[in-house]
Amino acid sequence: MKCDVCEKRNAIAVLTMIANGHSVTRRVCPICMRKLQKGDAYAAQMAMLGTMEKPKETITCKNCGWTSEKLIRNGHMGCAECYSVFSPIIQPLMERLNGKFLHEEIRNQTEKPVSEVKTQIEKLREEMFSAVHEENYERAAQLRDAIRALKAEEEAEGE
Repeated sequence: MKCDVCEKRNAIAVLTMIANGHSVTRRVCPICMRKLQKGDAYAAQMAMLGTMEKPKETITCKNCGWTSEKLIRNGHMGCAECYSVFSPIIQPLMERLNGKFLHEEIRNQTEKPVSEVKTQIEKLREEMFSAVHEENYERAAQLRDAIRALKAEEEAEGE
């Protein structure tokens, strides 16, 4: 019987891990067993995989053919498309780890409009670095002062 983790070598041991009240049984080869015995991040990954809820039906990525069973067994994705396909399985785990689904958090951050003042500050900052590079320190100082004034103005508007 093949190792449930690497699917390459013959399994010689059966391990039962209990994580968050979920019991998971894995058949492992000697190399994967050594990794688990070291107590490294690999063991933590295997324990976390054990807490993933198995879908009622097997989900398969149409792009690479990777299945939800393989994902839960070894924690790897087959391709970039798998992240979208297996989102229903990954989302609860991410919520337990992060408190909120990470992609949703990133999406919310990117949707916030950038203010005109911040855009102007960034433009002035680039000009200031360019002036310093050209050793035009007087111009760089003027730009620095303009940036400070814009930041003060922005803080005053925020209050």
